[in-house]
Amino acid sequence: MSSLPPNRANTLKAAFRVCDVAPLVSNKDIERYYVNLSKVRKTEAINSIKKRLDFLEPAEFCSLLFTGHRGCGKSTELRKIQQEWESQYKVIYIEADAELDILDAEYTDLYLVIIKKVADVLYTSELNFDAKLLTNFESWFKEITQETEQTVERSASIGAEAEAGIKIPFLSKLLGKIQAQIKGADKQRKTVRQNLQKDIGRLQADINLLLGDAFVKLKSKYPEYEKGFLIIFDNLDRVPPNVAKHLFCDYAFQLQSLHCTIIYTAPISIVYSENNLSNSFDTPNIVPMVNIYEFEQDKTDLDHNDDGLTAITSLIEQRVEVDAVFESRQLLVDLAKASGGHIRQLMQIASQAFLTAATRDREKVTADDIIYAIKQEQFNFERSISTEYYSALAAVCVNKDVSKDEIGRLMLFSLWVFEYNGKNRWNYVNPVVRQIHAFQEALKSAKSNP
Repeated sequence: MSSLPPNRANTLKAAFRVCDVAPLVSNKDIERYYVNLSKVRKTEAINSIKKRLDFLEPAEFCSLLFTGHRGCGKSTELRKIQQEWESQYKVIYIEADAELDILDAEYTDLYLVIIKKVADVLYTSELNFDAKLLTNFESWFKEITQETEQTVERSASIGAEAEAGIKIPFLSKLLGKIQAQIKGADKQRKTVRQNLQKDIGRLQADINLLLGDAFVKLKSKYPEYEKGFLIIFDNLDRVPPNVAKHLFCDYAFQLQSLHCTIIYTAPISIVYSENNLSNSFDTPNIVPMVNIYEFEQDKTDLDHNDDGLTAITSLIEQRVEVDAVFESRQLLVDLAKASGGHIRQLMQIASQAFLTAATRDREKVTADDIIYAIKQEQFNFERSISTEYYSALAAVCVNKDVSKDEIGRLMLFSLWVFEYNGKNRWNYVNPVVRQIHAFQEALKSAKSNP
């Protein structure tokens, strides 16, 4: 949606719009709506990324993993990182789902996206790659993909070129066409990837030569970007667990081989892999949930933590005039409890409650509207959770730990189970999932047969 309004919402319609589940993107929205949650969730992951960027000297590069549950606020934190570092880095923010088939992504796909984005930035900055390097790369690429100037030109969008108001460089057109083929039919995708794999060393070497040349040209024209490019590859946490394992475990070395600084997002399930990620990447930077519970290892039904609930409710209070749109402030606390400390789930239930109340011709949200909104979330989970998984979910509730296997990774990826950490690392079942009758039955069974 467009930039959020500057004032707190005081009607159901405005509240619905302002509680959009999308991350904060613009500097203006971040300045207006960002809530610092450092007192109630471990923020070392965010601070560690910033410090790592600070410690890098010009021409030094690193690749970092930034992970956490989808919807926990990673994208907003990455936008803040972009905002804070764009005076020293030329930041390129990439949304993976807009560029890749995230259900079937290979590391070579990421290579192509990165070099295309760098090429685009270079040309819009009125800079050019070294002519010899560029010719070598384009010639090799045309040869292995069996593309020609004519085939690429025919497929390029003349309208897009006219819309951009500039002549799109051939390299961008070529890479754009290859990316489209990879996102296309299976047979076409397989052929392109096989061709790229024929000389993967050459692909990687040539891309690094171009990245090195781009860094020199960028720094020469814009001395303030002395640390070069910072690539933020967001939304890779949406790749399924099997694709994530392939990318971040099997090809960790290749993801770290490009000569620029890159932050990759990754699904939290990947840190539960039997492949120890810290052997390849540095320690993964995990953004945990906002902890709304009083952790007790042996207690199945945890009490709530007032500080955590207050922090979560402040996310809504920052956007809406609570007294104007809620029948009572207790409803806000009920929302916070249903969120489990998950920011997107909070916004999702809240916006559903605003819509429901408006649909029922009310001026304010009532308890019935909140219950209805939570139930809709519950029904969504019920539709997706197979009966066979409830006993495993009950075990998480009892043991506060998720199994380190495919089922455990699925439960984390699907948001059935959350990770909390601070002094302890522990897991707990999503409060909306805990409302499901089949889960309650499985929990009874688990408690009676420990």
